[in-house]
Amino acid sequence: MTIQELLYSSSSYYAIAKPVTCTMILSALCVVLVNTDATREAGQEAMAQAYQVWNVESASNNAQSLALSLANALVMICVIGAMTFVIVCLYKMRFMKCLIGYMVVCSCSLLGLLGGNLLQTALQIYQVPVDKITFGIFMANFAVVGVLAVFWGQGIPKFITQAYLIATSVILAWHLSFFDAWTAWSLLFMLALYDLCAVLSSVGPLKALVEAMSEEDAPEMPGLLFEAELPPEAKKPAPAKGMRQTSSSTAHAS
Repeated sequence: MTIQELLYSSSSYYAIAKPVTCTMILSALCVVLVNTDATREAGQEAMAQAYQVWNVESASNNAQSLALSLANALVMICVIGAMTFVIVCLYKMRFMKCLIGYMVVCSCSLLGLLGGNLLQTALQIYQVPVDKITFGIFMANFAVVGVLAVFWGQGIPKFITQAYLIATSVILAWHLSFFDAWTAWSLLFMLALYDLCAVLSSVGPLKALVEAMSEEDAPEMPGLLFEAELPPEAKKPAPAKGMRQTSSSTAHAS
């Protein structure tokens, strides 16, 4: 491995590890600091009503709790997989207006409504007085600017777009923390299996999406991927001479 290859690999790892680490730290801080026993209980009840097909609390033993939580997690994974396949189909058929419109609505709702729920809980816990009009205007501006930064991006610094993508992950992680322990661990286990199948399997939806976005005539799809910047000195190493000769001879033979 040459120095250029080593520099490029380390820079690529740092570019990805930095936002991931930041997201994990902020998510953990929000879960710990923006919560009380009352909010956890209310949130757990709301999540159970919204996402659980079978009530885990009604189980009489640990084995039954595990079975019910795995069944609930499987239902959620099936919905996630089905929605991912729909996104892949829309992208392959170039229904970009429909796809971008759907993602804009989802992103605006997440930033405005779920983000407002997180901020409102923090204001109540730390007893910060804010009137409803100011709060509504602030959340509306926060959601609109976030949508423009993620899906438009022109004239907006990239660090603002990256900050909104991290904020989206933190807000979602805070809400998912209200799952009960059985459902949370079962969902993490099922998500790990789903990610392996979706990325590594030949028919995986995430693999198909990445391959479709890597095509030469593929349209741009903002908001799906986190774009990290590499330092100017970290240049992608050129292919070896043997590889170029092999590819050239293969082209002549064909």
